[in-house]
Amino acid sequence: MRKVMFSSLLVLMFAVIALAHDPRTVSKDFSHSLTVEGAGKLTMSYKSLHYNEANFNSRKIEARMVTFNRLWKAIGKFENDFEVVIGGVQVPKGSYIMGINFDANDNFKLILASGGKDITIPLQFASDGPATNYLTFDFRPENDSDTFAIEARYGKARVSAEAKIPYLAAHDHPADGTAKPPVKKP
Repeated sequence: MRKVMFSSLLVLMFAVIALAHDPRTVSKDFSHSLTVEGAGKLTMSYKSLHYNEANFNSRKIEARMVTFNRLWKAIGKFENDFEVVIGGVQVPKGSYIMGINFDANDNFKLILASGGKDITIPLQFASDGPATNYLTFDFRPENDSDTFAIEARYGKARVSAEAKIPYLAAHDHPADGTAKPPVKKP
């Protein structure tokens, strides 16, 4: 009888745990990639954290800000096979831990960490968009062939920065279509 009671209790406990898991609130794994022929690939992979309005609205309280910034320091990876300039900050090719940081004045920053060093990129903040239930990133082309926009949304918050890929910048081509000869070094 004792074994039956213990087994029943154990089954009931696991059932409660299983039913308590709500897949709608668990972070999702997303990835966005850009492939540039001749240069390589840029990939942003991240956990799409569920939006909690009460917590986000209280983010400016010092204790909560510390917790948010610790949680958001490592939400994904940023990998680039070529140099990119984001928000005016040069990001050498490499693999980085990607995170977001902010202060009480809504000065948001994209943090790229690698080898014990952080690259801090300023982001423009706005709260003018429709609410989103999950953290989402967008990497999209702009008007110039070398210019892209990186944008993140979370709730009504929207942060963005311009990204430039020097490899794609305008450059001269000979009028006859032939390739330029390589520059000879003395």
